[in-house]
Parts: sequence; structure tokens; C-alpha cells
Amino acid sequence: MRLRWTLALAFLGLAALQVAVVVPVALRNLSALLIRQQESRIAQLMVAVDAETQRFQADVRRAMDELEKSQALEDVARDAAKSPPPPHVTTAASQLMTPRGLDVLALLDDEGRTLSSGHLPARLGEPSDPLFAVTKAPARAVVATNVELSGPTGLVTAPAVVTARAVDYGDRRVWVVGGVRLTSVHAGDLSRLTGAKVDIVTDAGVVASAGELAGPATLRTVPLGEVARLELRFSSADLLATRSEVLRAFLLLAAFGLLLSVTAGFWVSRRVTRPVEALTDAAAQIAAGTPGVKVDARGASGELKALVQTFNRMTDDLKAATDSLVAAERVAAWEEVARRLAHEIRNPLTPIRMSLETLLALSARGQADEKFKSLFSDSARAVLEEVDRLKRIVDEFSHFARLPRPQPAALELAQVVQPVMALYAPHDGLTYDVQLASGVRVMGDKDQLTQVLVNLVKNAEEAMAPAGGTVTVRVSQTDTHALLEVSDQGPGIASELKARLFEPYVTTKPDGSGLGLAIAQRIAQEHGGRLQALDVAPKGTCFRLSLPRLSER
Repeated sequence: MRLRWTLALAFLGLAALQVAVVVPVALRNLSALLIRQQESRIAQLMVAVDAETQRFQADVRRAMDELEKSQALEDVARDAAKSPPPPHVTTAASQLMTPRGLDVLALLDDEGRTLSSGHLPARLGEPSDPLFAVTKAPARAVVATNVELSGPTGLVTAPAVVTARAVDYGDRRVWVVGGVRLTSVHAGDLSRLTGAKVDIVTDAGVVASAGELAGPATLRTVPLGEVARLELRFSSADLLATRSEVLRAFLLLAAFGLLLSVTAGFWVSRRVTRPVEALTDAAAQIAAGTPGVKVDARGASGELKALVQTFNRMTDDLKAATDSLVAAERVAAWEEVARRLAHEIRNPLTPIRMSLETLLALSARGQADEKFKSLFSDSARAVLEEVDRLKRIVDEFSHFARLPRPQPAALELAQVVQPVMALYAPHDGLTYDVQLASGVRVMGDKDQLTQVLVNLVKNAEEAMAPAGGTVTVRVSQTDTHALLEVSDQGPGIASELKARLFEPYVTTKPDGSGLGLAIAQRIAQEHGGRLQALDVAPKGTCFRLSLPRLSER
């Protein structure tokens, strides 16, 4: 992966890590804050519920206080003390209850028998235990109790908030117990006040309800004495909606942050890595043999700019050194070629000169006898042989200097080697072992590769003459290269000669030109390959031609 993408992914990873750490913590804290706010709001509403309940009880207390002080109640109490009570006493509770907004009102004697009942007129002379029990409560206390009422289907029991007052007339005491039923009206007032769903619940179940509930809820309970309780359910829908909105906002913000991080990371990484990539490309060009490549330092800063400037100075120095080295090597190479060519040309000149001097001396005597004719024939033949040798040396040198460029084509190496080796039959103690792997394909010039093979086989034969032996020709492959190997069983190559084996005019053969292996190495190099001379155990030499392998499609 390129450095630019690595840095961009690093920026993205850091941003994602921050989001992964911050968002859950922020959402958890936000949820806790919203829950605390809801709890605080509910607590405030419960204070309002308590105040409303106190107001409700205060209204009952005030109504009963007003009734206690009224002349009408005093008259009823006086008449109720008579025995038997006058008839109007039995209906007095209804007349006293309605103007004062009371739902429950009963007149009881000091033994708890009903003298008059506004909420249950038919009950006279019977004990009213729940209402009489209220008289035992602390003075003027407002309590919740169950009362029996007349309903469409008969008697029903309903919770009510009541209080008791004692009215004495002579030695007789009359108890007045009155109050207000807890109905859906009261539940509706609390629901409108708090926004909650309000239920009035007794042991028998829900007796009154008001309000609606959406989604999950938080329950709060307010006891109403021992007979009933208020259940208020506060909806959490707003809390969930707020949390969802905040979560959506956080996710959008996180996505925007990630996008911004990727954009900024790519821009920064591109700015940072551009000089590094330029340095990498320049280094690759230098490695490929193009010295003096420069890198533009305008996009760099700081240490990168110093690195680019140092690299440019280094490439300048390297180009100068390379140019000098190439020039020196070229001069040295041509000096060596000139020296060896001069040596090769000088060797035949000596016998030519001697032959011509002998012929001139005999010619100066004017003698054209048989001895002169014989010497002339031998000398002329020697001169022609040496001239042919000079011509051969010049032709080979010309061929080496003007080796044509390869014309590459897709080849299977075994199909190049097999026709050539089919021409070689065992002779003079020489045998041939050909091992060809199929499917080994290269891009190459068939004629030039054949020239290399013929040259290597010829060298192998000459290395084993006159004793003979086996020439092994093998085609194989590695993951990246095709291999052509020609091995002999000769005496091998001296170590001092091996380092200069592929130089022109380096040979151990008396009549060799020293250009065969140099030409073969040059062909290998122009094919992008390499020619090596390797030792073979227990004796012999293996020449290995390695070429880039053409992959199968």
C-alpha cells in the first residue's frame, strides 16, 4: 500500500477511534442528563400533585367547617336529639350536602347509627362503620375511606375524602361526616396539571382514570390512606424522541467529521507524501540506469525539503561520477580491445614478414630453381593462411561490434532447443543428454538464442576433447525465470580466468578469438537476462542462461 493511502487511513482510523470513544460516552452522559431532567420535572410535578391534594382536602375541610358553624346544622342537631327525631331530620343530610359541593354527608348518633344520609338516603338507623371510624381520627383530620353509594346496578363502594365534626346539643352528640368522592373529575384535574395518565386504584381495581399514555412510562404512586392510591404514569416518549434526535445529530456530526478527516487526511498525506513519492520514482529511475534525475522541492518543507535537496545534490554527484566512470570504462575497454586486436594482428605479421624476406633474398640472387619454387609455394600458402586468419579476426570483431538488435517474439524454449540438438549425434566419445521441460516460455529472438546455444555446445565439446564425455542440455524454470543450461564434464575453468570469462578476446584456446562468450553474454543482456559460468561437481562447467519467464495467460 502506498504511503499516501496509509497516512489517509491512519487519519481516518484516528477520527473513527475518537468517534467510537466520544460518541458512546457523550450519549451515555446525555441520556443520564435527560433522565435527571425528567426525574426533576416529575419531582416538581409530584410537588404540584401534593399541593393539589392538599387543596382538595382543604376544600373538604373548609366546606365542613362552614357546615359546622351553620344554623341549619344546629337546628338539625337539636331536632335529632329529640326522641323520636322529627321526619325532616331524615332528609336533612341531602339538603345540607348539595349547596356545599359535597358528595358524601351522613349524620350519625354517638353509637354510629345513621340518622340521615345524603349519599345513601335509604340507609337510616343502620350503623355506618367506615364513616363512624372517621370520628376516631384526630380532630378535623381529612382522611380517605370507602363509602357505599347507590349506583345503577345497586350499591357500589367508592373511595372518598371525608372529615368528621361533632355537634353537641345537651347531653346528646351528633356526628357529621362529609366529604367528596374521588372520581375521574379529580383524576382529570391531576392529569391536566401533570400531563400524566392518572388512575385512582383500590383493592378492587381502577375506579377512575384520566389522561393518555404514549410509549414507555415512569410510575409514581401517592397513597390515599389505606383504601386507595393515586398512580401517575409519566410518558418517556419525549425523552426517547429527544435522545433519538440527539443520536441522529451525533451520527450526522460523526459522519461529517469522518468525511472531513478523510478529506483533510488525504490532502495532508498527499502534500506530505508527494515529495516522498517523487523521491521513490527518482530512485527507481536511477536504479534503472538513468542518473541525474532531479526531484522538484517546491512542494516540500522542513526535513522533507532538506532531504529532497540532499537527494538532488547526491544525484548530481552520482551522475558526474557515473559519467566519469563510464568514460573511463569505455576508454579502458577500447584500450583493451585495441591491445588485444593489435596482439592478434601482430602475431600473423611475423611469419608473413619472414616468408617475404626469404623470398626477396632468393629473388635477389636471381635463382629460380626448384628450391625457390618449393619455398615460394610454402610461403605463399602460409601467407594466405595468416591473411585468412586476420580476415576472420576482423570479421568476428565487426560482428561483435555490429550485433543486430533482437527481434523478440513469444517462444517456447524447448521448441528452440530441440531442433538444434537433433542435429547432434554421438561422435568421438561425445554423447548428448537433452532434458527439456515443456511450457517454459520467453520473449526472445530465436536466431540469437540459437546462436548462444550453438556456441555453448561447441565450448562444451571443445572442453572435453579429446577424452570425450557427456554434454547435458537442460531447459527448466523458476517462479520468475526460464533457464537454459549447458553442462560439460571437462576440467573446468580456472578461477583467475572466470572473472574475465565474458570479456572480448579472453580465451584459453590456441586458435580461439575470445569473442564467442562475449557475444553470448551480450545477447543475454539485450534479452534482459544473464549468462553465468558455474562449477559442476565433481568436475566440469555449467553455463546457465536465465531469461525472464513469460507468464501463462
